[in-house]
Amino acid sequence: MMFSRRTAQLLHEDHRATIEVIEGLDDLLARARRKAPDVTDARVQKVLEAASGAIQEEIDGHFAFEENELFTRLEEMGDVAIGEHLRGEHAALLPLGRQVAEMARAALGKGFSSQSWGQFRALAGELIERMLMHIQKEEMALLPALDDLLDDDEDMALSTLYAGSH
Repeated sequence: MMFSRRTAQLLHEDHRATIEVIEGLDDLLARARRKAPDVTDARVQKVLEAASGAIQEEIDGHFAFEENELFTRLEEMGDVAIGEHLRGEHAALLPLGRQVAEMARAALGKGFSSQSWGQFRALAGELIERMLMHIQKEEMALLPALDDLLDDDEDMALSTLYAGSH
């Protein structure tokens, strides 16, 4: 998908990157099932490293940018509903994503016990489901709204700000 505003396009590209990480995590859960995966396996390490880094970056930087820069502009234009709804999802995703990232980092250091794998599977499964639905909503509602919301100067300033924060 292509957006006419650079800010929307950058957010879209981040969504695509996050989806790749989420799909890798989903694949790991499907392959390992109930048995904890071998964290010395390079594929498993790659997925856990991506989960610990990219998810944290998406959650902290991406969400903060949307809430501080985009939702406020939408609200000023009279569209409060999108921001309120997505803020609520961010509030649910933040602790969940941080917990999955922390558990992935811990597993890289010491592996999974059967108990920690069960917890990781449950939390990662919930994160996958919620994050994919959240991204879909942003792709369908928030990003297209930026075409109408931003003028060329605002778009350039916001896209530069966002690109500099990553």
